[in-house]
Amino acid sequence: MSEQRSPAPAQLADGLWTIHHRDFRAGGLRVGTRSNVLRLADGSLALHSPGPLDDAQVDAIRGLGEVSVILAPNLLHHMFVVRVAEAFANARLIVSPGVTAKQPKLTASEVLGDRLPAALADVAEMIVLDGAPKLQERVFFLPASRTLLAVDLGFNLHGMTGLTWLAMWLNNANDRFVVTRLARSTFIEDAAAAGRSVAQMLERWDFDRIVVSHGEVLETGGRSALHAAWAWAI
Repeated sequence: MSEQRSPAPAQLADGLWTIHHRDFRAGGLRVGTRSNVLRLADGSLALHSPGPLDDAQVDAIRGLGEVSVILAPNLLHHMFVVRVAEAFANARLIVSPGVTAKQPKLTASEVLGDRLPAALADVAEMIVLDGAPKLQERVFFLPASRTLLAVDLGFNLHGMTGLTWLAMWLNNANDRFVVTRLARSTFIEDAAAAGRSVAQMLERWDFDRIVVSHGEVLETGGRSALHAAWAWAI
């Protein structure tokens, strides 16, 4: 029997890679998650929202270059940051507010506010998703590849089966880019404020691709998909 290999970083564009951890489960549901890698202006790498990277994947990322920044830009996606911070011990850790309270072993170099960290200058822009304090999400735009890089701004789940399919059907979230019903009721506390943030993204940023943590990369049509998913709040 051949040994199953962990997925290597898949290149989405020049200076942008992703690893899809398809088997990751949350609440028993196989919703997957992502680790993303982007090249910074100085040639080093930023690791965005790291997931359950195994040793082979850590080595593969090292093969792309030196990781100088680890970004934890969402309060819910913190479970794997300690392990990744140990693997890339020389990297600066930049986190959303509240991440270190959930992971006391972490020492952050910078806590994200409403301004783009200097380390990401010239490669990214950033907007805070307001109205969702339980997420504390920062959304990034990468102009060079016209990519919107997010975490829980939406789900893009396709081909689900079993209990996951049923749960996503109840959330109106199968085979489409969407904000789930659960997210609306649990994490979006001020829909008008969140809608204003998304409207800013649509107004300021000329993106086509969307990368979110749960589901497939939306390679094209991102602007219309984001507008449709958030039409209830914009």
